[in-house]
Amino acid sequence: MRQTNETLPAVGEKGKVIEMAMAETSQFVTFYYGKHFFGLPIDDVIEINRMLDVTPVPMAPDYVSGVVNLRGQILTAINLAKRIGLATTEASDDDGKEHNNVIMGNREEPVSLLVESIGDVMTIPNDEIEPPPDMIEGINLKYVNQVCKLDSKLLIILDSKALEKAENNKNN
Repeated sequence: MRQTNETLPAVGEKGKVIEMAMAETSQFVTFYYGKHFFGLPIDDVIEINRMLDVTPVPMAPDYVSGVVNLRGQILTAINLAKRIGLATTEASDDDGKEHNNVIMGNREEPVSLLVESIGDVMTIPNDEIEPPPDMIEGINLKYVNQVCKLDSKLLIILDSKALEKAENNKNN
């Protein structure tokens, strides 16, 4: 029986066998809004687009900026700041600001999440990902799934299902 390189042990100094452990990792699409650094699991993101024209929709919830046309498909455009309850100055100052679009959700009914700027795709070992703290400044924790402490900042991993879900009342 032939072994693959993945199952062979590595040999270290003086012939000692070094156990090779492949750490389980997760990938996240990252983006910024104000001073906050956010991520979504890569499997929840369909694509990323630079600025798309947003058409306002009357009587929509305050976190819905309107709709965007993506190659003939009409998507709901969700303002990230208003959706997760970022400090009111960040959420209200962005009206009229140009945003990037993170297209997320299922392929049949995707939504566009409006963010300030796009980061990178990050691969993070699962053992570095933690439950969120009891409070993150200016963010409603029901939209936060996990966090990861990086060298210079905190990656806030959002719950894409909670972001997409329609609210039953105006107070949320």
